[in-house]
Amino acid sequence: ALAGETEILTHFHCAHAPAVSIRDYVDCIRKFFGCSVECYVLSLVYLDRIIKRHPDVVVSPLSCHRLLITSMTLAAKFQDDVFYTNTFYAKVGGLSLEELNGLEHKMLALLDYRLLVPASEYELYRRILCQAASASSADKEGAHILGSERC
Repeated sequence: ALAGETEILTHFHCAHAPAVSIRDYVDCIRKFFGCSVECYVLSLVYLDRIIKRHPDVVVSPLSCHRLLITSMTLAAKFQDDVFYTNTFYAKVGGLSLEELNGLEHKMLALLDYRLLVPASEYELYRRILCQAASASSADKEGAHILGSERC
């Protein structure tokens, strides 16, 4: 869910909204993670699953960065054969190792440790991301992240 007037604080909330925009944060993740394009789709699936199953988890300026870095970390570790350590992912995300480890554990629990995404579900979310990328003012950037041949 998106943040409303009253928002229940979760493990993913920070005290103050980060100074970096979510777009710049995604660019940083894209630059340093070096993960497959499938990870971006899986990250979206994981976030959507959590939001649907746990209405108290909301996407807001106080939670979006931590939700994203955690879901991308899970996606990279689950999907890709070669991935980095949590120390590296935490540094990219501007978190301590302990904080990322705790967020990862919490997200896995919220997902009931179910990270496998069926092909039909994957394709649905891939199309959604492609449509969003092509509709944005940054068409080339969005298509680059997802692989233009896939959209």
